[in-house]
Amino acid sequence: MKNKKRTFISIFVIMLLMAGVVVYADTGGFEHSSKGYYVVYEEGTEDEVFATSWEVDAGDKYHSTDNKMYEVVEVDRDNKRAYAIFVEDVKMPEIDEIFVIETMQVAEKGKKVSLYFSHNAESYVPTDGTDSKHGRGGIVEVGEAFKKGFEKYGVNATVDTTSHEPHDANSYVRSRRTATKLLQEGPDAIFDIHRDAIPKEYYIDTINETPVAKIRIVLGRRNQNLKANEELARKIKAVSDDTYPGFVRDIFYARGNYNQDLAPRALLFEFGTHEHTRDRAENSAGIFAEIVTKALYGGATKKGGKVQGAQESSKGSGSGIAWLVVIAGLGGLIFLFLSTGGREFFSKAKGFVRREFGSFLARRNKRDDGR
Repeated sequence: MKNKKRTFISIFVIMLLMAGVVVYADTGGFEHSSKGYYVVYEEGTEDEVFATSWEVDAGDKYHSTDNKMYEVVEVDRDNKRAYAIFVEDVKMPEIDEIFVIETMQVAEKGKKVSLYFSHNAESYVPTDGTDSKHGRGGIVEVGEAFKKGFEKYGVNATVDTTSHEPHDANSYVRSRRTATKLLQEGPDAIFDIHRDAIPKEYYIDTINETPVAKIRIVLGRRNQNLKANEELARKIKAVSDDTYPGFVRDIFYARGNYNQDLAPRALLFEFGTHEHTRDRAENSAGIFAEIVTKALYGGATKKGGKVQGAQESSKGSGSGIAWLVVIAGLGGLIFLFLSTGGREFFSKAKGFVRREFGSFLARRNKRDDGR
């Protein structure tokens, strides 16, 4: 009987470990290319669609500057080339709908966003002297400029500068802890700040005689919040197109989830590229903060007598955090089983569950009661 019980537990543990591998293996998805960058052409032609330093995979999608959707169908990794087909013209949100708002009702509840850096070493060569600066790269300064921009428009922005080095495919696994911690503070949205690594010509721009760097929005196409995050990304681009056409240059749907499964308002922004000055990216951050603020808080609409917006974000964020806590707890149980060899497992597991899950559930119940 004991052998059967131990066999059952062993199988259960193996299944949990396999599930954990699946969950975390796809958290980051493909990383930035370590050798050069990809140029993607329209299939059957030599017409360039876009370029990116991300690893490109068949199935990735691309929303162009002029709001056309393409899908990557073939990738030549040896030559850093890929081919895409035109899918459709993207129907963008109507600006009038975005700004027909109960803005003051949202404002009275407070406005809050969180910023962090999965690749906190990313830097800008002309200003920082290198494309990667250990500890605190130039990208962190761009994040600080983004924060100041938000505060100018009445948004409380939190910047978390936790290091997630080295810059590799596990960066997003490490930054997941930071994102989870920030989401526990209940922000309306959470943004991961990056820069691209392609020639500067793709990103150089000027707004009102101010030198700026264009911005790319990256969506992780493998997460349950894709539709919600896509909606926010399109709102941001629509507002930008209306005020500064071409400033938000595109939206790239990359393989993976980039921690965007944790919340329905989680996006990754790339502020320019490593080849231009950091000043351009900082200038962009201030302007972009206004655009994002309008998309976030100017885009709430009334439904059933209630203002939709921040409330939905908090609800979705809580759901993502709850699942993350469950996964982390199961990992702890697995470790406990392996470390005891099955001896005293159940007696120790009872205390573990009470200790690890009790405080989280208590906080969650308290928050629910206060709604």
